[in-house]
Amino acid sequence: MPRKPLPPERIIRFCGADCSSCEAYSRFMAGNEDWLVNAQSGFRCCWLPRNYPKGRDCEIRICCEEKGIEYCGECLQFQTCTRMKEFYCQLGYDAAKRRMLKIIEERRRRQKDGDSF
Repeated sequence: MPRKPLPPERIIRFCGADCSSCEAYSRFMAGNEDWLVNAQSGFRCCWLPRNYPKGRDCEIRICCEEKGIEYCGECLQFQTCTRMKEFYCQLGYDAAKRRMLKIIEERRRRQKDGDSF
């Protein structure tokens, strides 16, 4: 019998989405694994393990992992990235974009001040 996936280690994900405000995440934490795969796109929640038997990995997750970055906003191509522009123009994703921009600004400030990430 497959093990139940664990909740994410990071609540803020690669794209800036906040899992704690997601209905699928709330249902999962209550013991319901429905909705872990988006019915329209076929993508599964990006915090699920790669070997989760349903859905497919998020392209944003794949890209970040290939580049070795924690958030897409750390990528030098973030401002011109077509994938991210399309992602953030979806209804309801403006908060994720604002969150990502805040993360970028905070990391730049820390870098400027010489603090470690």
